[in-house]
Amino acid sequence: MAGFLSTNMESSINGLYDTLHTTFAQTITVYKNSKRTVVASTPRYNSIYGRTNAGSTNSVEYTTESQTFEARVYYIDMDEEYLSNEGNQEGTQNKIILPQGSVKIVVKSDAYDYLEESRRIEFDGKRFAIKSDGSPRGLTTNKFFTFLLTPTDE
Repeated sequence: MAGFLSTNMESSINGLYDTLHTTFAQTITVYKNSKRTVVASTPRYNSIYGRTNAGSTNSVEYTTESQTFEARVYYIDMDEEYLSNEGNQEGTQNKIILPQGSVKIVVKSDAYDYLEESRRIEFDGKRFAIKSDGSPRGLTTNKFFTFLLTPTDE
C-alpha cells in the first residue's frame, strides 16, 4: 500500500521542522548527577567501608557533568492551560496544576538521550528540574521530544 506522503514531501516537512527549531531555539545547559570519586591516599583504603583499617576517612570529590543543547522554550500560563489527558478537561481529577514558572522544552533526539540521564537544566539565568519523560513529536518521525520543567529554588 502506497503512503499518503511521498519521500520528497516527507523530507521537505522534516526540513521545515528543522528550520522552525533552529529559528526559535535557544541554548540550554543540561546537568547530569555529579560523579563521586573517592581519593585514596593509602593502599589500605577499603572502598566498601569508606575508610582505612586505622579508621581514617579519605576525601571524596564530586565532578559535575554538563552539556549545552538547543531547545525551543514554551512558558506555560497556568491561568489559560491545564495539562490534562488528550485535552479533555472534564472532571477535576484529570487536571494537573504546575508551579508558577513551569515551562515546556522541545529538543532534538541527540539532546533527548542526554536529558534521559539528567536532573537539572539552566537557561535564562534560572534553574529547572525535569518533571516528565520525553514525549516524542513529529509528523513522519520522532525527531523532537518535549519535556516538562518546573523551577527550582536555588
